[in-house]
Amino acid sequence: MFATIARFELRYQFRNPVFWVATIMFFLLTLGWTSVESIRPVGGNIHTNAATGIAQVMLTMSMFFMFVTTAFVGNVVVRDDETGFGSIIRSTKVGKLPYLFGRFTGAFLGAAVAFLAVPLALWLGTYMPWVNPELIGPNRLQDYAFAYFVIALPNILITSAIFFAVASWTRSVTYSYLAVIVSMFAYFALTAMMRKMPDVSLAAYFEPFGSVAYGLGVRYLTPIQQNTQALELTGMLASHRLLWIAISIAIVAFVVWRFSFAARGASKRSAKRDAAHQQKLSAVKPALVDRLPANIPERGAWHQLVTRTRFEMKLVFKSPAFWVLALVGSINLMLTLMLAGRMYDVPIWPRTYAIIDTVRGGSTLITLLMAIYFSGEVVWRERERRISEIVDATPLPNWVFLVSKLAGVVGVLVALSVLAVLLQAVAYQFVRGVTDIELGQWLMWFVIPSALYVVHLSVLAIVAQAVSPNKFVGWGIMLLYLISTVVFAGLGLDHPLINYAEAPMPLSEMNGNDYMGATAWWLSAYWTAFAAVLVVIGHLMWRRGTAVTLGGQWRTLPLRLRGAPLAYLSVALAVTVGIGALLFYNMNIVNTRFDEDEMEAHTAQYEKDYAKYLDQPEPVLKDVKLNVDLRPTKRWVQFDGEYRFANETDKPIELLHVRMGVPDSMAHVETMNVPGAKLIKEDVNNLHKIYRFDRPLQPGASGTLTFRTVMAQRGLKSLPSNKQYWEIDVQPAKNGAYLTNLGFAPALGMSRGNFLQGSNLRKKYGLPPETPTPSLDDKRAVMRSYAGVDRVNTDVTVATDADQTLIVTGEEVSNKVVGNRRIARFVSPIPTLNFITIQSGRYAVKSIDVDGVKLSVYYHPEHPMNVDRMLSVTKDTLRYYQKNWGPYQYKYFRVIERPDYQGTANSAPGTVGYSERFGFTGDFRNPKDVDYLAFVTAHEFGHQYWFHQVMPGDVEGAEVLTETPSQYGGIMVMKKRYGQDGMRRFLQYEQSDYLQGRRRETAEERPLALVKKQNYIHYYKGSLVMYLLQDRLGEDRVNAALRSVIDRYRFKPAPFARSVDYVNAIMAITRTPAERELVKDLFYRITLYDLRAKSATVRKLPNGQYETTITVYGGKVYADGKGNEKAAPFAEPLDIGVFSANPADLAFGSENVLSMKRVPIRSGEQKVRFVTKQKPAFAGVDSYLTYIDRNVNDNVVAVATGS
Repeated sequence: MFATIARFELRYQFRNPVFWVATIMFFLLTLGWTSVESIRPVGGNIHTNAATGIAQVMLTMSMFFMFVTTAFVGNVVVRDDETGFGSIIRSTKVGKLPYLFGRFTGAFLGAAVAFLAVPLALWLGTYMPWVNPELIGPNRLQDYAFAYFVIALPNILITSAIFFAVASWTRSVTYSYLAVIVSMFAYFALTAMMRKMPDVSLAAYFEPFGSVAYGLGVRYLTPIQQNTQALELTGMLASHRLLWIAISIAIVAFVVWRFSFAARGASKRSAKRDAAHQQKLSAVKPALVDRLPANIPERGAWHQLVTRTRFEMKLVFKSPAFWVLALVGSINLMLTLMLAGRMYDVPIWPRTYAIIDTVRGGSTLITLLMAIYFSGEVVWRERERRISEIVDATPLPNWVFLVSKLAGVVGVLVALSVLAVLLQAVAYQFVRGVTDIELGQWLMWFVIPSALYVVHLSVLAIVAQAVSPNKFVGWGIMLLYLISTVVFAGLGLDHPLINYAEAPMPLSEMNGNDYMGATAWWLSAYWTAFAAVLVVIGHLMWRRGTAVTLGGQWRTLPLRLRGAPLAYLSVALAVTVGIGALLFYNMNIVNTRFDEDEMEAHTAQYEKDYAKYLDQPEPVLKDVKLNVDLRPTKRWVQFDGEYRFANETDKPIELLHVRMGVPDSMAHVETMNVPGAKLIKEDVNNLHKIYRFDRPLQPGASGTLTFRTVMAQRGLKSLPSNKQYWEIDVQPAKNGAYLTNLGFAPALGMSRGNFLQGSNLRKKYGLPPETPTPSLDDKRAVMRSYAGVDRVNTDVTVATDADQTLIVTGEEVSNKVVGNRRIARFVSPIPTLNFITIQSGRYAVKSIDVDGVKLSVYYHPEHPMNVDRMLSVTKDTLRYYQKNWGPYQYKYFRVIERPDYQGTANSAPGTVGYSERFGFTGDFRNPKDVDYLAFVTAHEFGHQYWFHQVMPGDVEGAEVLTETPSQYGGIMVMKKRYGQDGMRRFLQYEQSDYLQGRRRETAEERPLALVKKQNYIHYYKGSLVMYLLQDRLGEDRVNAALRSVIDRYRFKPAPFARSVDYVNAIMAITRTPAERELVKDLFYRITLYDLRAKSATVRKLPNGQYETTITVYGGKVYADGKGNEKAAPFAEPLDIGVFSANPADLAFGSENVLSMKRVPIRSGEQKVRFVTKQKPAFAGVDSYLTYIDRNVNDNVVAVATGS
């Protein structure tokens, strides 16, 4: 009987249109996802059909497949009652075990077969003619089989069991779909909470889809390993899969056990409520009237609209689904508020602007899903309850039904996604200690924009149902819309005019919504008009009666498009087109908006046209004089500049190259003159000009360039399509203007930094795979500075509004107020790198004097929270650097806040700029949190030495002389403030970031000393390398080596420093062959360690002390640039210790260290013994994570009691 029923159910599923729609839809989605390069599931050089790529596709698609799974298993029980066969089946001898289990098995197999479309599409996608063959590897059947049977099939079983149980319990397919939404957000909540768990390996078992258990096994695989290795069924993944398969079987068994063929009667509570309702109705006496009211259809329609709207909202508010989704939304919002926006797991202060940004992002998905769900419910309610013929016969126009249902959904979503979110977010602010709630900002930045967003989504969802043959197709249409919001961005289709309902509004507490506020309101108006078009279409497509079909409605649509509908549609279309044309003109013509392909093509062409000029002699910029007229309230600024340049080579110079950093629409060049030279080429696309001197500029001779540029708010602009690099430097804002000469002023000479990055992109445009970074031995390249700018004397005079403070690169020599204008002059005390920043805002300032240097923090008056911390860190940093690295070059150091949308932090001469959320509003009240503010402040201060004093040449390894020592300085300042115990968590972040970076490498990983603009190497590996060196060689010795480099190259002109100079200085302080070998391992090789505490046992000695025996393992491998590894002998002294608490715990401190000693360890296992007065609980090797180890979780082990 079981087999018969299962076969019947499977045949039914194969005949069901849902099966074929789901199969085709997931086939096409997978084919597009895996064959279109810009959105493929893996990046860099990882093959699309690598084992990890296949597994990632299967994992992701199996989670989205839950929307389809419920269509297969949700109606296996309900279907019989809906079709009237339930009573017949209940009268037969069929048992509930073969009936239910057979039905479930058939439906599950149907879903499993439908999902085969995913691996099939992935396999076929590798043969598509448009696919880049270099991104495709060999198709191995075992990779597809592993991903399908180990990852996808168990996930389909899990979701099938859950939704089958919900449908059997509720006898409702609708509640199964509700369970899909709840499951999705439960999954998001679970994974979000898991990030805070100290032991992720244990937490992995709580996540049902296996993404964590799988991810832990592949997270550090290099591209070559992913491309060549098959996936292993690790112990964790195998046990996870078996656990959740068992849970799924248990769920199905429980459903079968509890199931009853008997029709479910009303509960006592429901019966009592129904009886009370009937009694209330019977007590109402009929009203007697002398005369019937006048028959005015228009008045009746409006009355019915109000009545039906209340009715629709009341039904939704009373439904269990509403309260379930309200609870889900509330939990989702609370987790978002608690976890979003963290850096190094440190929260931000819940200022209103930051919380609005957080809740807008955190509530978008739940709002969309609720709109999808409730629209299906309200549109199809009458048909599902079989009263549609009665309702359709009422003398009301179609628009009453459409608008009342739309208003009902809007009212519900406003209550849930706007008002409830507002109350919860404000309560969160109060709990976190913020009492200045700023309700006006909540109203203008959240309530109104969110209400409009709700209206737009509701219209789309309702109309999708109106033009669909049934509720599930309408839901499917909206699901495709949801997917398109992700896919379009990957395809570069991210123009605001084609992203429905999107009206982005970046916020800043310093500058409000000044950046894009006007554009956002116009976009809202545009989408409102477009929504009106959809409403008219929905009205015309609304079906009433059983004889009216969807096809018939489409065929007769032109006939019904007349009168009022035609007038409304015409007006709505005219407004949509008008506002759209206005926005397009402003975004694409008045302002420059490049799409990704355009920018790539221009950049590639730039290299092809101008790379030949790189090694030609060029003038050196010597003096820069600027007069700046800044009008913050108008968002307008004018720059009048004069450059003096000189020929410091021994050859005549014929050409002068001049580059602008931003398009003319952002910094309009009004005039540019080079006396004694003629413009011979102007490249508008690449912002490049070439002047030819009338007479070649002779050695020792000089020339001038004068210019006037204007930057202004020009109409309505959009967010950059691809985060165009110039955006952060062109903000003449009303408050907190941040302007740099990289944007407003021309640059002289050629720069390799303007070339196209990324091996795959370079191949696409016919360029060599790697950006041609010169080698260490390139004598011509070492004559060019890495920064591409010269050391200049600067003289900058700026005028701004009188109520604003000016901070400009250089030393302030005058500052006065004339009328309503403040005029200040800043002059560089010494020649500095030509990186000029101009900031103007209504700042508060706090300063201290430390050893003759004035340390100042300029901050928004509402953000004093971390000012004292910044000053304290800056003081410690200054003293540490001057003691260990030499004198600081200025009498001032300034930290300046700028609006939040302008990046994170950077270092100009004597100045560091921070965005407000990055440093000024971090919440460091928990003393156990990682003080990233201390690290970043010290890092940026470090650039005053390693960049502004020591400049590397334009050769490989240059970042080792800029970023790596700055990372080291930041770490050492942190260590001085918080001790070694406070460094473990930070180092673990650095380890993970480096190892994850190896996985995403697009070319080849290079040794640290030969790095080529690879952030994960010179930042994160650089941190780990320098921390290990100071631990092994000694902090004073390492600092002495760095000091020797500074002394040798301080302000030195060409030839500039190289990474080999840095490494040689460290090599010079080594004392033993082992130390020299360590330096080579860290700088000239890609070295990975494998350190483990395999076991630890303790026994009590007769004298009352405890003897602990630890079995440790040491190993080392060398990797090449592709990730191929070769074992190497390991011989290092390692810190091994016993502890009363786990070093990974946040509360761990030096008092928990019972004993620690440095022990020489060689390859393989060794035993180490400790005798302590206190019984240890944990033992470990390299417990403070100084070595680069791919699995730091096995460095510490719990101590077991031995005999």
